[in-house]
Order: sequence, then structure tokens, then C-alpha cells
Amino acid sequence: MRGLDLGLAIPDDLVADFGSDPLSQNDKILMCADDDSWPLVGTLRRFLEELPQAAVDLSFADETFIGIYGRSDRLARIWFAQQLLTDEVSRRRLLCLSEPPQQATGLPYIRTHSLDFDIDSECMVRFSDFEYNGSTLTIKGFSFVTCLVNQNFNSTYWLQQAFHQESLSDHVRVRLDPYLWGESKSFPQMMYRMLVFARPLNWKGIEQLREPHFGKMQADKPWHKISVTEFCWTPRDDGIHFVCEELPRKDLTDVQAARYLHAIYDPNDGKIVHFDGALRIYTHAEMDVRLGQHVRHAGKSGIRTKIFRTDVPISRESFSLVAQAFFIWNEDLRTYFQETLSAAT
Repeated sequence: MRGLDLGLAIPDDLVADFGSDPLSQNDKILMCADDDSWPLVGTLRRFLEELPQAAVDLSFADETFIGIYGRSDRLARIWFAQQLLTDEVSRRRLLCLSEPPQQATGLPYIRTHSLDFDIDSECMVRFSDFEYNGSTLTIKGFSFVTCLVNQNFNSTYWLQQAFHQESLSDHVRVRLDPYLWGESKSFPQMMYRMLVFARPLNWKGIEQLREPHFGKMQADKPWHKISVTEFCWTPRDDGIHFVCEELPRKDLTDVQAARYLHAIYDPNDGKIVHFDGALRIYTHAEMDVRLGQHVRHAGKSGIRTKIFRTDVPISRESFSLVAQAFFIWNEDLRTYFQETLSAAT
């Protein structure tokens, strides 16, 4: 059982504040519960006090919590609230992304209409219309990030970095996150130390494909939020299509979407001529069906919401770097790109 299963009423102002702060994933509830100067401290304390015993029991059943804090009732409530708000923000984000694209009527655009975004039919904006400072996308005093692709508040940090590093800023469109944004003067500018790099891939085998080449990688760590990652290279008249999908664990379907990548490789020019990354949002019933088939047979499963897109030809090296950044923390896919494909003959 997870916190959302208790069906608790969560104050909207707590959810909005939590979802708009990049620092939230760093034990925000623990820090704010004792901060009398925090504007929502009264709301938070009342929420913590009114949590049912079932919430405390869920924390006590968590070995990580017990190992750090022991059996403290107060800290159990704080731990539960931190996890609950993380799940609730993710759940609401997926609901927002599941709505039909209505251009300027969706979050965050409806609340920042004065910025006059150039929004396309898929609710994406030009990366180059913003000033990228290594952390956020800034325009007219507001800071945004590319829409998060999982529950981690920095899950598109390296994707933005890859666009900039590979000089793709002028050619790519991105979906802005509906919740993680704010006025630049108060919005935290985060920096993270982790290197994402690409090795030269051996494309000879891919260029010689005459029938689909596919694979499946099962997550082998019990704590991992990923269930399986599948890919397929398919030769067609317009090039060699690559699709890859990372499916979340079934019990996380309501808070974590599948990451989905599609690219078309032109072997004549040695370029990727189309490239997009998306989230595929499934219901529990749809996930049951999807888990019973490979991505090459899945068709247009779930609701597909694009996170980035470019139709300008890019190099194979840029493709590799962006793909790994999009699937950040997926070790199976990192191994596939850096070892399997690099060594392929």
C-alpha cells in the first residue's frame, strides 16, 4: 500500500508549493515543519497532526525510515507526508499531461499568458526562445524547466544540458513542466554534478538491417521503479526507425509514466532526421495489456504526450547523448548505448 491509497484530502496550497520548488525532493517537509517563518507552516502542522495511524504505520513498515529515524511518531508523519506529496504532485502532473492539447489553456501557459509563448499544437515551445543558464529556461523574469519525465525534480536537467551542449537549442521544441516554475528572482537555480557522455556507436550493423532488431531489458533491482525497457530498430522506406520504451512498475502507474523515444535514421546521410521523446501515460488496465506485448507490437498505447521534438537532421553522436539524457538513471539503456551498440559489428 502507498500513501495515495488512503484517499486523504491534501491541502491544495501544500501541493502547489511542493510541486513548484526544486528543493522539495531534498526533505522539504522535514525542514519546513520546524520553520515558523515558512508561510504554510500552520497548514503543514495541522495536516501532520491529522494524519491517521495508518500513515504512521506505513512509515514504520519502511525499512529505510526505521534505519534512519527509528520509531518516532512525529518523524513518521513527516516521512509519510514527504512521500505523499511527491506522489500527489506526480499524479496531478500526469492528469494535466493527459488532457488534450489546447495550446495556451494548459499549465503553465494559462498562468503566464502575458509572456506570449509561441506554443505549437502539441503544447511545446521553442527552446531558443528562452535563456538557458545551465539550470533553467528563463524568459521575461520567469524560470521554467522542461517537463519532468519521472518523479525526480531534476529528471530533465541533463536533457536540457544535452540540447545546449550539442547545439540543438535552435532546432528543438520542449514541453514546459506544468508545476515546476516561478519568478526568476525567487526560483532556486540548481546545479548537479553528474556526467552524461556518449561513445561513438557502430552503425554498420544497423545500416545493414533487413528485418526488425529488438530487445528487452528487465530491471533487476527490487527498489527500482522501472519494470522493463524495450527497444526495436525497424528498416522502412523512409529510414530505420528506432523506438524505445521504459515501463514503470505496475504499482506506480498512477504516478509514473513510461518514457518513450522515437527516431528515424537515414543511412544514406548518416543522420537522425526525426527525433522525439514522449511520456506514455497508462491506466492500470492499459498497463496490463502493454506488459503482455513488446514495444514493436504495442502501437499507440496509452496517452502519448511529447516532451521534446526536432525534425532537423542531427548527428548520430547527438542522438546518443540526448537519448541517454532522456532516459537518465536507466542503467540498462546506458549500458546498451555505451557498451552494446559501441561494440556491435
